[in-house]
Amino acid sequence: MLTASKRTVRLNPSQGRTLRGIAERRGLTEYAMLQRIIEAGFLSVINGTDRDTDTREIANGVGAIAERLAEVERVLDRALFTACAAYAYARHSALGTKKPDEAIAADAKAAFERQRSLALEIEP
Repeated sequence: MLTASKRTVRLNPSQGRTLRGIAERRGLTEYAMLQRIIEAGFLSVINGTDRDTDTREIANGVGAIAERLAEVERVLDRALFTACAAYAYARHSALGTKKPDEAIAADAKAAFERQRSLALEIEP
């Protein structure tokens, strides 16, 4: 028959409150809940599930950030194009040119492409 060995566990105040709350919700004593938490922790470490969970959470977080970054890039491209179009139309209006909208739109697209390529240059 195996015998249990005594250990002293020190919890910070936050951990103590959390343990107390969990134990109350489950209808257990704090000591019984602490024993379950320790057993779950051992199993998690032995089976590597703690590492797998952390890796999965990190991967999900990186995926969410990458998705949001792509959205931000699309919005910035639209904002840049809008600014270039506004500049092209204002410039042609100020100069009093009688170019058709297609020509002004082509100028705006060219300005957008120039600004976009400048923004994407990697500086040493």
